[in-house]
Amino acid sequence: MSNSTVSNSGYSKHLEFYTYTVTFLVEDCLFRITRGPLEAESTVFRDMFLLPQGDPETIEGQSDACPVILQGVSKNEFESLLRALMYRLVQHGANRGSDLDHEQWISVLKLSTMWDFHGLRNAAVSHPDTPPQPLDPIDKLELALQYDIREWLLPALLALARRSAPISVEEGRRIGFENALKLASVREKLQLGTVEETVRPRRRDGGMAPAYEYSTPSRCLVLGDRDKEAEKLDYTPFIRKAFDL
Repeated sequence: MSNSTVSNSGYSKHLEFYTYTVTFLVEDCLFRITRGPLEAESTVFRDMFLLPQGDPETIEGQSDACPVILQGVSKNEFESLLRALMYRLVQHGANRGSDLDHEQWISVLKLSTMWDFHGLRNAAVSHPDTPPQPLDPIDKLELALQYDIREWLLPALLALARRSAPISVEEGRRIGFENALKLASVREKLQLGTVEETVRPRRRDGGMAPAYEYSTPSRCLVLGDRDKEAEKLDYTPFIRKAFDL
């Protein structure tokens, strides 16, 4: 193979196998990646790359000396996004199966929402309920409110309405006190029920009287921790009404 240097002025660029790269600076780390997946998956990056180009020496992203600087993004978050993006590229759009953990998927959710990666956002939304450890309901509700994920709202609210522990002050701060008060009102939708008890009178000698039996209503209300039976109740109608779902 020849080592001679040639000028590219007279050559065409292959439509498929001539790759354009872009360099990003995130915190103190440079990333250089191919532009193709970014353009294919993100409308934000696609529009950015369509902007008029000036002097190649000063175009942002063309070299390590002049990278695209990403503000408000951590190195770990951007790395998580790229890992998920490249996995989709290799797996032809598959949304599951990568080795990202919960925190990394949350990073993917944040950046995919920010930069309009619709496929990656769908992948991140589908991840939290997968084994081995589903996302905690309060975390799920907080993220659903922050990133406008409506399909997470009802399951998270239902889990919180059913649990025995009340909503704490710290949890109220995380989900907003208005939402915490709405959730508290849903949790209070327990009522004192009437239970019919069948009574068969006993004879004084200890035997059962065969002649008749009757039913009597029984109502009981006591102080104490929330009964575990509340975890089986369906608060869905009250949640839909309180949160307009």
